[in-house]
Amino acid sequence: MMRAAALALLLVACRTATAPLPDGAPWRGTPLSRADVPPVYITEWEKAENRDGCALIAPRSLGAGSGATPRSARFSGGWAVAYDLPARRSAFGIAGAGVKPTDESYAKWPYVQIWDDGSKAEYGPEGGSGPNQLAYLRIQGQDCLYNVWSHLGREHLEHLLRELRFVR
Repeated sequence: MMRAAALALLLVACRTATAPLPDGAPWRGTPLSRADVPPVYITEWEKAENRDGCALIAPRSLGAGSGATPRSARFSGGWAVAYDLPARRSAFGIAGAGVKPTDESYAKWPYVQIWDDGSKAEYGPEGGSGPNQLAYLRIQGQDCLYNVWSHLGREHLEHLLRELRFVR
């Protein structure tokens, strides 16, 4: 019994973010204007079936992905923008998936971030082994599961999460 409790505590500790993300939810900061984001964001979001419950978000800075070319990406029922680098298609991106967020969506990721507004991201190696990184992001007050991904590493994924803002 004691051994099971110790193991449970260890598992909880392993699922804790290493504090790379700030406590304040970045999307609660000053929103980006439509002129601040590549036009493909607006185009894709306006076509999305879920736009009424899935606000448009975009990173204000691309970090290590600066210079990447944004393009539309397919996400059934939702919207997505992927960024291509010269030697890497879909190097990173953001999507408002056409699925509703549930607690079950967050059961298997090694890193967890919970912000002061109740929003939550769980993330880690895509498929459990990487090297690509994927985050499931649930933003408080939104009715969709956001996906943020990076093939440039965990640090880049965390940068994108810190830089996400609502778009007016």
